[in-house]
Amino acid sequence: MKLRLDSTPRRVALAIGISLLLHGLMLWGPEIRLPSFRPALPSLTAKLEALPTEAVKPKPRRKPKAAAQPPAPSSTASVPAASPQPDVAQAASAAVAASAPVSTEPIASAADHAAKRPPLPRHAQLTFAVNKGTSNFRVGEAIHTLEIKDGRYVLKSTTTTVGLARLFKSYELDQYSNGSYDKDGLHPELFTEERIEKVATQRNAVELDRTAQQARFSNGIEMELPPDTQDILSVLYQFPPLAHAETTTVSVCNGKKIEQYQFAVFVNETIDTPLGKLLTVHLRKIHGPDEEGLEIWLAREYRLFPVKMRFLERNGDITGEAVITDIRVSEEQGARSDAVN
Repeated sequence: MKLRLDSTPRRVALAIGISLLLHGLMLWGPEIRLPSFRPALPSLTAKLEALPTEAVKPKPRRKPKAAAQPPAPSSTASVPAASPQPDVAQAASAAVAASAPVSTEPIASAADHAAKRPPLPRHAQLTFAVNKGTSNFRVGEAIHTLEIKDGRYVLKSTTTTVGLARLFKSYELDQYSNGSYDKDGLHPELFTEERIEKVATQRNAVELDRTAQQARFSNGIEMELPPDTQDILSVLYQFPPLAHAETTTVSVCNGKKIEQYQFAVFVNETIDTPLGKLLTVHLRKIHGPDEEGLEIWLAREYRLFPVKMRFLERNGDITGEAVITDIRVSEEQGARSDAVN
């Protein structure tokens, strides 16, 4: 049998026949099921630490009436925050609770010096989202871990590219800070930094000899060590007392040199973060027109932990921001080397 499709009516008839056959198979033929591809999503086993709503707002100071006498300290008061002038020593002891915000003024006064700064926990882990510029386009993640034991501390930071950014540039920055911890805070003795990229790996290290007051760099350079010098990582957790000061100066070592950083201080600045609104101390590095800039926000509800960093290029453009996404701390206070039981 030979089909001849040399005429238009025959071709149309054949097309109609094939169409009817296909429709019949779809309606009365065997059921065909396509495989289902469902991604296996892991269950969430952790969540962000909640911030009490009332803690994010600065507590108003009550002005005493003209005829009233100054309030005397009461030993029966059950809530220290109700007093117009909370005791700073009570603030330091109350800040031992790790997950609870610091309930009193964490900024030391000139007379109290740095000994009244909020104590650091024995264990802490902070996670930051690294965004390009001031946008929400996430290009990396930074994780800080703090361990304090027997008057010694170890502080680590790992920053890596994530997501689409990792496809274009694989980058990892590892920082390590080690030293002693006492009533005045962190005193770094060793700082290392390693930058890992596809093309090469760079490593810098510096030994901070506080007894000899010398800084010894891995490139062989030695120089005088200024008092209270911090490395670029420890300075985020160890700022000098911010006693009603408009500016503060600190010596910072980045593994290659030591520089004097001068910061403008802005107290009681509220910022938006994935943890909610946080009351912060804003530190803005004062720099020249051809110098790199840096801004740091320290959370007053969370022991002056860093919760936001902003990096600026020499031309003033904002390179990126690191914003806190998670804070995890132990309930145990880190033991200071000169602690008195």
